[in-house]
Amino acid sequence: MKVVAGVDIGATKIATGLVSLSGDVILVESASTPQRGGSLTVALLVASMIRDLLSRVGATLVAVGVGTIGPLDIRRGDVVDTPNVGLRSFKVRDPLQRELSVDVYVVNDCVAAVWGEYRVGAGVGSSNVVYVTLSTGIGCGVIVDDHLLLGKDGNAHEVGHIVLDTSGRFVCGCGGLGHWEGIASGANIPKTAKILAEEWRGPRTEAFERSLAGSITPEDLFRYWRQGDSFADYLVGFLAEVNAAGLASVINAYDPEVLTLGGSISLKNPDFTNITLSRVRKYLINRPPRMLITPLGDLAVVIGAAMMAINTPANLLKIQGGRRFSGYEDLPYS
Repeated sequence: MKVVAGVDIGATKIATGLVSLSGDVILVESASTPQRGGSLTVALLVASMIRDLLSRVGATLVAVGVGTIGPLDIRRGDVVDTPNVGLRSFKVRDPLQRELSVDVYVVNDCVAAVWGEYRVGAGVGSSNVVYVTLSTGIGCGVIVDDHLLLGKDGNAHEVGHIVLDTSGRFVCGCGGLGHWEGIASGANIPKTAKILAEEWRGPRTEAFERSLAGSITPEDLFRYWRQGDSFADYLVGFLAEVNAAGLASVINAYDPEVLTLGGSISLKNPDFTNITLSRVRKYLINRPPRMLITPLGDLAVVIGAAMMAINTPANLLKIQGGRRFSGYEDLPYS
């Protein structure tokens, strides 16, 4: 049996899956993302995970697609100075090709996810599709007029660094001020909570105390919110408003027919996601797209990365080279 591997390199975990050439997910394995090591640490872990999966199902690997946190050097297929992983910079494409002896395609994780939506998800039949992740970081993948946007370095989608605040209170992990990711991402919600707690003039609730101490997590926040904590309600409302403004900015810029949301914050908190989506329209100039949580769930990047290997976009082939494996033209997605 011939398969491709789809890889999702996130800030906290790496998910690797084997996908049949007809697009069926066969087996997925996850591991924690290394925070320390050398430039090859991540790639060697991914190669080991793929070999393990291949041995368990007795399959032959024909190509690998990788969706990874950025920023990227897309020509080399490397991650460069990412703000959300301790390693900061690491190699992906070249060591994987050496280790596995197949073509490897590397894009941003949200670029992979939007390609999955376009080929087999909510975007099938649409020419303009956007995928946004609300997770440890905030990112986006975009297809306009059936063309996948990449950019000169593969970073045409870094919407997490849209500026949504000019007060100077919110500092992003990249060092920039007022970035969407620096306010509302999973990595930065504790810092935002502390800033808002210092300004809070309401009752000293449990969520307030945890926020003021800088010890609240996103999971804590949404639990307190559902329990009726007044400070948590204020904070969740603030985050929903920020996310709505960010999503509206994306829609105003790219004019999609379909916008899907993924990432742990969106997927684990659909009630919060629906509140966010209900607030988007007031910030729009463009006609609203269809907006929904991704039907691909937490495998959106794995599936999208596999689709990158099965049906590689022409502009990515031009940048990263490679050859389409035997039988490509007969696949249902070609």
